[in-house]
Amino acid sequence: MDCLKSFSFRVATNGNYTTGFKQWTVGLNNHYFAFTTGAVSSRYNIQGFKNIDVYGIDCVGTIQTLPNAPLGGVIVEDWAMDVFINGQQPLVGGNVTASPNFYSIDATTGNNNEFVLSKYNNSVKLVSPIKSVQYIELQSTQATGYGWQTLNDINIYWDLNFIVYYKFEGE
Repeated sequence: MDCLKSFSFRVATNGNYTTGFKQWTVGLNNHYFAFTTGAVSSRYNIQGFKNIDVYGIDCVGTIQTLPNAPLGGVIVEDWAMDVFINGQQPLVGGNVTASPNFYSIDATTGNNNEFVLSKYNNSVKLVSPIKSVQYIELQSTQATGYGWQTLNDINIYWDLNFIVYYKFEGE
């Protein structure tokens, strides 16, 4: 990561949800949930006189319940967010066999620029950068946990900083 430049942007929002999640109880007092925002996004557009090549992104912060929410409290045990870097992915020769292909590998899709950053894997580092990046898009969030306070109601609070490591194209 030597000689790289960086910039950051912050996410600080919350939402109260009555759909998009599953709640269940095991025994009398073990309340669990699984949540996804579904198809939502926010986009950070890169602007300036030069294109940038992105070498990595760090995600620092937490997703939890909003502490002062009167209802919908949960304990978020694990979370993840899809991060899409729009640009030209590094290319290497190769192919994918038609069968077996249980995991549906696709080496040419634009979604290869989508990375899942999470509580336990909060960083992506690339030796070969994604070139000519036009924007970085935060997409769906997934969260799991326990201890839901209110049936059919959860409150989620995002407090995250994203640090982007880059070079100007051609440097």
